[in-house]
Amino acid sequence: MPDSRLRWRLLQDDLREPRRHFAVEETLLRRVAEGRSEPTLRLRRAFPSVWIGVFQDPHEDVDLEACRELGLPVVRRYNPGGAVVQDEGTFCFSAFFPRQPAFSTLGIQKTGDLYAVFGRVVRELGRLLGVDAAASPVNDVTIGGRKFYGSAQLEMGPAVVHSGSFLVHADLDRMARVLRPSRLKYADRGFTGVRERVVNLSEAAGRSLIVEDVMKSLVSAISANLPVTLTPGALTSPELEDAASLLQKKYATEEWTFPKRRPGTTTLGTRAAGGVLIIELALDGELIRQFDVRGDFLMGRPEILFTFRRESLGLSIREAQERLRLSPLPLDLREGLDRLLEESLRVAPNQGGTSP
Repeated sequence: MPDSRLRWRLLQDDLREPRRHFAVEETLLRRVAEGRSEPTLRLRRAFPSVWIGVFQDPHEDVDLEACRELGLPVVRRYNPGGAVVQDEGTFCFSAFFPRQPAFSTLGIQKTGDLYAVFGRVVRELGRLLGVDAAASPVNDVTIGGRKFYGSAQLEMGPAVVHSGSFLVHADLDRMARVLRPSRLKYADRGFTGVRERVVNLSEAAGRSLIVEDVMKSLVSAISANLPVTLTPGALTSPELEDAASLLQKKYATEEWTFPKRRPGTTTLGTRAAGGVLIIELALDGELIRQFDVRGDFLMGRPEILFTFRRESLGLSIREAQERLRLSPLPLDLREGLDRLLEESLRVAPNQGGTSP
């Protein structure tokens, strides 16, 4: 009988500089999408740093002065989601693979189903460590309602990367000092800040856990609970060359993490199912001159949002709403953006505000 298990490379390269780290991540996704690299499970750690989602504004979501005082670099990821702090007590993984045959083998229909697939693995890992973990929609796993694991994912062509981050014995007080999430983030969750929301696996297990041991347990849980065969491997020379080029052109630049932007005249926010959603508008009369969308929301194909935002320039707000309703954006984002655009008509004069 033929082996129907997926075959992935198990990669533990120990590249910890955060900018280089993300250059490797994006390189692997691009090369897997192009068929030039094999499907890969990458276990990864990083030097102490703060990572923001691709749609976030570091000035809004991070205490930059505290980061400077603590020597924590801030780096923009290439995938959506919220800001996280990495240190000696955390680790992450990323699984890069073509959607097919993986989706058929995993018995799922769409990329969003991966949150549940990997969530089950993480809960099983918790059981192995003696803790009772539960899924917290859309992308977290919690213990007693407090988060120790979060995930995000991104699609590129025929490939997808699903990434997860674990708190094992992280410095949660430092985390609470440098992160400043929007009040919308916890508005309906009964939390007032980061420290109340998160928990370390060590604390939940009631004993000291070693990060490397938890990483080994994760590999075992993936092999035991998913139809995946993992074979240790290393980064290839072409992968390292591509990553070095991407580091120089993108992740090492100040503009990637701190892009220059002009403030709009109307700023509004809401909470969608996938996270906090903020729009910033500036109009010339009734026509949109500037349109920015920010937040920690999740979506698999950011280019769809980039396209909608670009094509809305020069339209009225009503015309942008009509275009939005035909957009392939996820339903929760369409509904959230529609609410904010509708609200902009009420809070600003002349259909959304006047030019600065």
